[in-house]
Amino acid sequence: MADRKHLEILVEGTAIWNKWRAENPLLQPDLTGANLKGFDLREADLGGARLNRAQLDGADLASADLRGADLSEADLNGVQLSKSTIDINTRYDGIKGCDIGVNGFYSPATDSAALMRLDPPGNSMQGSNAEAVIESLKHARKLHTFSMILAGIGLLFIVIRPKSITLPYLAGSFKFDDLSYAFMAAMLSTGLLSLVATFIDSALQGARYLNDRRSAMTVGHFPWVLSKYEHDPVIRRQSKQLRFFMSFHPMVYLYFFVKWDSLLRGDWAGVVSHYQELPVILGEWLLPVFYLLLLSHCRNIFTLSEGFQKPILFDTLTERDRRSDMERLAQAVETQANEIAELTRLMRSEKKDEPPIKSSS
Repeated sequence: MADRKHLEILVEGTAIWNKWRAENPLLQPDLTGANLKGFDLREADLGGARLNRAQLDGADLASADLRGADLSEADLNGVQLSKSTIDINTRYDGIKGCDIGVNGFYSPATDSAALMRLDPPGNSMQGSNAEAVIESLKHARKLHTFSMILAGIGLLFIVIRPKSITLPYLAGSFKFDDLSYAFMAAMLSTGLLSLVATFIDSALQGARYLNDRRSAMTVGHFPWVLSKYEHDPVIRRQSKQLRFFMSFHPMVYLYFFVKWDSLLRGDWAGVVSHYQELPVILGEWLLPVFYLLLLSHCRNIFTLSEGFQKPILFDTLTERDRRSDMERLAQAVETQANEIAELTRLMRSEKKDEPPIKSSS
């Protein structure tokens, strides 16, 4: 329940509230469950405030500071959010009336969004840079594709059943049977997918600081299933299934390390015997370790891909102001260019009208 004293100060107006916050910087306002329907909270300092389950429908939160605020399960139907800021500590899970995106939340009723503050913490290397996000996704896609190629070769072993395959390298070639290839591919995939997870995570963290239309379009249209946001429910379901198989593709290597006919018959002794017949260092030590790591990386990649299944938001009013600023800047540059051109023309005209200088003999 909201603290009555805190609520009374807020009712007195934003100016008094902000002054009180400045005088009590360590105090955390408690407005839990408060009825602030239609309230004018423009430019209010609500950083760190507890607003969970608060009734904020129709409230004006334009330019409000919501960094570190707890808005969990709050009613935000019809709320005005333009130019309000959040940060990584702002909680807004379960809010009503808003769409949650990668970089904040958006009110469809007012076409406004509360976005991540542009300046990240001083110990962070993140920031608003769509090109950096794209570069991270490109690296992740390239490494992930290589890992999937390795799994595809493993699948060929299962389907075609060759006795061995030969893979080229710089100074010649290597010949692998199915077991040695599966073990090598599992080791390589462990390292590759570790890097893939790192790059996807970096891209997702960077996407949180994007806040303009161009950046949203650039990242949103990057051609990779694991990072592409799908709005349509049917395509979203298909995308999830595809992302699951793409994330867990190294599980194909299990085929080579399990005695499947014994397993299907329930012959556990045969399964154990097959496992014990594998090379000692492979069967007893390295194989379980690599598969635990592989499972962890696969699950991490799928979880990160789920993080991209939210839109990258932008605030319409902020975009309009930016466009207006650019138009005013372009107009000022054009005016200045015209003035310079006119000045140049006058100087040339005056130079032509000057009488010629007579030389003295």
